[in-house]
Amino acid sequence: MLLRPRLVRAPLRHASARAAFSARHLVPRGSDADASTDATASDAIVRLVAASGGTLEADLDRLFPALSHGLVASTLRTLTDRGVPAERFFSWASLRRGFSPSAHAHNLLVDNAGKLADYGAMSRALALMSQRRLSLTDRAFDFLAPSGSSRSSSVEDAARAVLRVLDDVGGPCRASGVFSLVKALASTGEFDAAVSVIEATQRMARYYNVLVAAKCKAGDFVGAREVFDEMRTSGCDPDANTWNYLLGCLLKNGRTAEACGLVETMERSKLGEVPNSLTYEILTHHACKAGKMDSAMRILDQMLLANLTPRITIHSAFIKGYFYAGRIDDAHRYISDMSTRDRHSTNRNYSLFAKLLRKSGKTIDAGRVLYELMEKGLRPDHSAYVKVAKDLHKMGRGDLASELKSMFERFSLQADIGR
Repeated sequence: MLLRPRLVRAPLRHASARAAFSARHLVPRGSDADASTDATASDAIVRLVAASGGTLEADLDRLFPALSHGLVASTLRTLTDRGVPAERFFSWASLRRGFSPSAHAHNLLVDNAGKLADYGAMSRALALMSQRRLSLTDRAFDFLAPSGSSRSSSVEDAARAVLRVLDDVGGPCRASGVFSLVKALASTGEFDAAVSVIEATQRMARYYNVLVAAKCKAGDFVGAREVFDEMRTSGCDPDANTWNYLLGCLLKNGRTAEACGLVETMERSKLGEVPNSLTYEILTHHACKAGKMDSAMRILDQMLLANLTPRITIHSAFIKGYFYAGRIDDAHRYISDMSTRDRHSTNRNYSLFAKLLRKSGKTIDAGRVLYELMEKGLRPDHSAYVKVAKDLHKMGRGDLASELKSMFERFSLQADIGR
């Protein structure tokens, strides 16, 4: 009879922390020297563009900065802050050999035109984006954020002007532009202006959902419910996202009884798409965070009965909920049970559990979990395997690290055979 390897001979015993943890040093993406160089080049470019001489392009050529996306974005933001038109600079940068402005830079150019109320320049920028099939984001409409002296009426006027430009340009930019325009207005609290844009275009659930999400983020459930009711009265049916925003807002603000009532309403709504997997994820996440693991399990059982596949974030919530509650055996039992009920999640569940054990100093237990996963014929997360193996070596348990390595190398061998 073959002896079982020592890593899996015994159940988890939650070994005490003995391994030394090496500090991870953060490596910056760019050096201070690079940032300083970009700042210097950006300042020089801004001075030239602000002077707006007839030889601007030739002057920029003589300056000949090494263009990068960071430098172009920084220059565009500075030009906008100073109220300087950026169109000529952008055109010059677009013609530089080996450089193509990013989608983000195009959005910054739209923002620059909006800040200057130059809708002709905005139209040209949008036409260029449509030609290149680039999408607008709410960053393009930062200029609509009201300043200290701005009034909502002026923001609404500017929003209507932008909408006229979007209608004139058409193409791919209009669809992404209307959505981003509504989002930009909602994010700054300009809800009346956002509603006027929706009314002037099309009453779509995805537009209203932006308003509901902004209200919920601010904890304004009453306002979110008013938008919800407005959707219904205007003939625009709320979708699953609308319901889920309201549910998340109620739970986040401790209004559990109302949340339960909302779920019951969802179930009676006769909409096939609600409750959906995200609904159950919101409920289970809240229950796990509150330490109500038995309630969370009942919700998960109901989800599986509805033939909905749990997202990996649901499993993560359960594993972390059990783990941080000190219920290590329950966490282990959970991932073992889920390996048969939702096999697609097995690898990530085991790897996450091993990472949590290792970080808490239970390195031997982490090794056993990874070994158990590999016994099922599944390869663990590479970083989890490497870190556990290294910590086992540091603890003086090179024998256990070798067992892990032997099992892990089988996957490389199988890959070679399959070629």
